[in-house]
Amino acid sequence: MKRRVPGLGIAGLLALAALAGAAPAPGGEETGSGAPALHPVPVTLTTARRRDLEVWEYAVGQLEARTAPTIAAEVGGRITAVHYAVGESVEAGRVLAEIDPEDYRLARDLAAADIRRLEALLRVQRLQVDRLRALVRRGSANQSDLDEAEARLGALRAQRLAARVRLQQAERNLARTRIRSPVTGRVDARFVSVGDYVKAGTPLFHLTALGRLRARLPYPESLGDRLRVGLPVRLETPGAPGRVVTGRITGIRSVIDPANRAIEVLVDFDNPGDWQPGASVTGAVRLALHRGAVVVPEVCVVARPGGSVVYVVRDGRAVARKVRTGLRRAGEVEILSGVQAGESVVADGAGFLTAGAPVEVETP
Repeated sequence: MKRRVPGLGIAGLLALAALAGAAPAPGGEETGSGAPALHPVPVTLTTARRRDLEVWEYAVGQLEARTAPTIAAEVGGRITAVHYAVGESVEAGRVLAEIDPEDYRLARDLAAADIRRLEALLRVQRLQVDRLRALVRRGSANQSDLDEAEARLGALRAQRLAARVRLQQAERNLARTRIRSPVTGRVDARFVSVGDYVKAGTPLFHLTALGRLRARLPYPESLGDRLRVGLPVRLETPGAPGRVVTGRITGIRSVIDPANRAIEVLVDFDNPGDWQPGASVTGAVRLALHRGAVVVPEVCVVARPGGSVVYVVRDGRAVARKVRTGLRRAGEVEILSGVQAGESVVADGAGFLTAGAPVEVETP
């Protein structure tokens, strides 16, 4: 039968039980062996249960754009127009700036005129070859004359091919006077203004593509043998509170940074919309997952000289079970052996128990 002490909680009952120790029961009754009867220790019970346990390691790193090209001039000339300023968004294929195209337009027209000239010469030379072939068949012309005419025909064809290549190059150069964005993103820097003269290779803009980001997370070198590509990752950034992005490790820098003795973990992911390159990011990598682990509250596990034990109640007395423990997470301990899922074990009061001690189960 359960007994309750008015005005005292479980903590008060535990303290009274500890003070009473081996004090005899009321009336001075003694056990048959002559020892005084022990007061029962008030305890509460809980049930060992199964749940998945995860091991997460946290690090604070930085976000960067996966693609951040510097756009340079591909041809020389004077800048005649600039269409985007710093901070503006730009779509792939849009014209960022323009270079004076006149010289390149003239070069294109010259190459096209050269092709037309060569095609006219080719028509005349083909007629000449046809006439000489007919005369040679009738014996009215020398074979050497025909050979020379055919050689001239072949040379003109080669010249026409070279002229066509020059025309293609001229058209490419003309198209390059319109500097286009290769990515969809944001203009982070502009290095030219209208009227500047630029050469091929002169930097004009620096762009940042916002669609694909990379998180760089430093982890202690002691975790090097546990980190690997493919492990799940959770990411958060202060600029977007409450939004969590999930992904996986896509790369690990094998070189340890001598400044902080850290291994750099890389996580590439799609921008959820408002994350910014350069912002800080908190990353959590799941190093282990124990599925269906048997867990009990930490208060159930008691350290004894012979190892860790939990207590179960049998016929009103405490029975010690030696256990082997594993992970400790969120106030719970993984039990690897000694207790099965579904068993009732002592929670509050476990630290005051010894094997065989009488207990009184209280309602939590």
